[in-house]
Amino acid sequence: MIAVAPRLSDKKTGPTGPVHWSWRTLPPALLAALLLLITTEALAGDAAVALEPPRLAQAPEPLCFCWNEGRKIAEGAASCIRTTQGRRIAQCGRVINMMSWHVTDTPCPES
Repeated sequence: MIAVAPRLSDKKTGPTGPVHWSWRTLPPALLAALLLLITTEALAGDAAVALEPPRLAQAPEPLCFCWNEGRKIAEGAASCIRTTQGRRIAQCGRVINMMSWHVTDTPCPES
């Protein structure tokens, strides 16, 4: 007797119609093996640790800053600002909890 392999177009049918695959139709031993494989892989490895801290594409933004002509100036940095006496060098600083300019008498260098 010669056995003929079923064609791909042949559909398996049960007493109520076509048989659909589901987890419930798998043998319990196979389900237990799959569950054991998944859980042991998850528990086997150590936690991932970064080798280097992430690098920033640019310098981090200062938490406190002053504005001068649309630019952020970090706390403690100096910049030329416009005043009523003309352009002067001023230092960005903190007054209580507000950022403010501390204007010096030094005029800005001409370039």
